[in-house]
Amino acid sequence: MQMMKVRIRTKAPMILSAPGHTSVMTATQDSFSGSVLRGIFAARFIKAAALGNAAHENDDFMRLFYGGLRFVNAYLVEPLTQTRAIPLPLSVQRSKDGSSICDLMYGEAPRDGGFKSMRGFAAVCDKGLHPVAVQKEIRLHISRSDLNGGSGKERLAGRSMDGGIYNYEAIAQGQSFEGLICGAEEELRLLCGTIGTETFSCCAGRSKYTQYGQCEITVMPAEDILPPPIPTEERFCLRCETPFLPHRAVPGDARSMLDEVVDALNAGTDGGFLLAEEQRSIYAQAEDIDNFVGVWGMRRPRETALSAGTVFAVRKTGGWQPCDMEAVNAILCSGVGRRTEEGFGQLRIWDGRGLCCIAQDPPTPEARELCTESRRIAEQIILAHIIEQIRVLAAEDAGRARRTFPPNASHAFARLDSALGIRPQGACERIRQIVLDTKKEMPLGKMLENVRVEGRPLRSYLGEIIHEEMPYAARERQNVTADQDLIDAGKEIGVWGGTAALLKQEEVFYAYWHTFFRFARKTAGKPEKGGESA
Repeated sequence: MQMMKVRIRTKAPMILSAPGHTSVMTATQDSFSGSVLRGIFAARFIKAAALGNAAHENDDFMRLFYGGLRFVNAYLVEPLTQTRAIPLPLSVQRSKDGSSICDLMYGEAPRDGGFKSMRGFAAVCDKGLHPVAVQKEIRLHISRSDLNGGSGKERLAGRSMDGGIYNYEAIAQGQSFEGLICGAEEELRLLCGTIGTETFSCCAGRSKYTQYGQCEITVMPAEDILPPPIPTEERFCLRCETPFLPHRAVPGDARSMLDEVVDALNAGTDGGFLLAEEQRSIYAQAEDIDNFVGVWGMRRPRETALSAGTVFAVRKTGGWQPCDMEAVNAILCSGVGRRTEEGFGQLRIWDGRGLCCIAQDPPTPEARELCTESRRIAEQIILAHIIEQIRVLAAEDAGRARRTFPPNASHAFARLDSALGIRPQGACERIRQIVLDTKKEMPLGKMLENVRVEGRPLRSYLGEIIHEEMPYAARERQNVTADQDLIDAGKEIGVWGGTAALLKQEEVFYAYWHTFFRFARKTAGKPEKGGESA
């Protein structure tokens, strides 16, 4: 069996809907599932082979995508080592000071060490774990409640009639993920021969035909899957690389679900495998699998799986034979259970002994001095985080100020938004000038006096621009100005002297008022449904 590594680079925010999101917040997953990866390559194959709507009649297509290949989840790539991360086994714990790591599958954590569970993803490098986190962002949108079966007036008007809003959580652009395609050599050769080996672009996920979902796909050359060394002990551990869906079991009962893994190992070898019976032999967690199939235009039935990161102990009786390890590795990479072509049921051998944190030497004074380009990138990352929070505050403020809006304020808000322009540079001066040129008795002037934000009229904010007195700075909101982690990060890299300095950036001013005017324009003149007074 061979495998090809697949690199995915996000070129735009990516929405991979996660189960259980609310009606006003669409959550996203932390990785590209095998189902998404399979869909990307199936679409590419259909286009390259000109199959159109008759792909199901093509033998090669059915052979590759309905049994021959395994499309394994694409997880985040750790930037420094360029190593693909894995879901952390549920048995791994770390001391609170981060200095040491232990695996409960191989012994108890020291009682006086203050250990706690590790969750998420980490890159494994020479027995060291380097935790990684997917960068995400939240974007605000105006809802269209009459889109399905309604009059469609909201779509034509470009605004919501009742002022409803919702949010998309998305994977931020500029991140790399790595997945696998496993299969026989001839099948991988057939896939590459049809779709080519050059890098290609595609769209994936939700809202992929608007501002989301653009990514770049790079396929690495195929290589043999080498089995790990033969264990020297009777007991060894397996971890779920991807969620596991058994053919038959009591949903949520880990032991009955994992019996199917043992059955698969015994069927593919000379036997002798069984689940370990000791007290600490299974660390498992159930999760719901909920997929939307675009071709069907509907969701699959929700199913219960053992989540990635589940780890359990297996015993091999009768000793290890030379061919056992190769057979076991082939079974694990082929997948166990159902929907293995989508990457479900991928398992890997896990040895959690001797784990440690990645040692990092304290930076020297010279290392602390960032080059100009590094400083610029770091500053933009911090600023982008703050701007996302500012936009949320602006929408909330516009909602609270709504009862002070004049009946025909929509045009006035559109005019102010237009004065801001399409880019932040010079926005302060442009908006200040139009406010100074507007007399109080004019319709726009009356609105500037009557509309109040945090008890102050708009003119007092925009006539003489004082960044320290803007609504987002004066209130010192918890999620903006009291984010101590963000403050510490800025100070550590030396690009930010504190929250007050950052909030003076013209990009922050532009983001707040552009969102405020846009949201106010869409809700002006609509009946108030209740809420706080301004």
